[in-house]
Amino acid sequence: MPEPTKKDEMPNGQPEVWSLGEGQAPEELDKPIETPPLSTLLIEQPQSATVSVGGDASFIAKVEAKDLLRKPTIKWFKGKWMDLASKTGKHLQLKETFDRLTKIHTFEMHIIKAKDSYAGNYRCEVTYKDKFDSCSFDLEVKESGQGSQNIDIRSAFKRSSEGQEDAGELDFSGLLKHREP
Repeated sequence: MPEPTKKDEMPNGQPEVWSLGEGQAPEELDKPIETPPLSTLLIEQPQSATVSVGGDASFIAKVEAKDLLRKPTIKWFKGKWMDLASKTGKHLQLKETFDRLTKIHTFEMHIIKAKDSYAGNYRCEVTYKDKFDSCSFDLEVKESGQGSQNIDIRSAFKRSSEGQEDAGELDFSGLLKHREP
């Protein structure tokens, strides 16, 4: 039985070699690579903030609307899933404005009289038809300078004077006689 022969050449006389491509020309290496903008809708993203306990914080997101036919939808979240739209009230306010001259939608979230529990990661999501944009930011709530007033609650319940163990019987009948019917 004859041994099979190995084909090293293609029918046109060229050797059979695998190639990964031609590579880039040296002129193309110097060109800056054009990257699309990271944000498709947001032109200004909310920035992380630090407030003291009882302080106020504001977060602002802006969307350019010159190519949009209607208002985009914005959602504010705390953590991964908690939608803040249902939590608005005394300590959380959401505001939306539109500037007709510049055609910019401004979305604001105001946290009023911050508490320790308000600290954490927040997220803002903007959607318009098939476009979607999201950004995260943090709120850090620091203890205010009033932490030096360490009050021992037990001291408020201590007896004010060293009395006798048995102060005697108390007579409540006098109090009960003078009560209102």
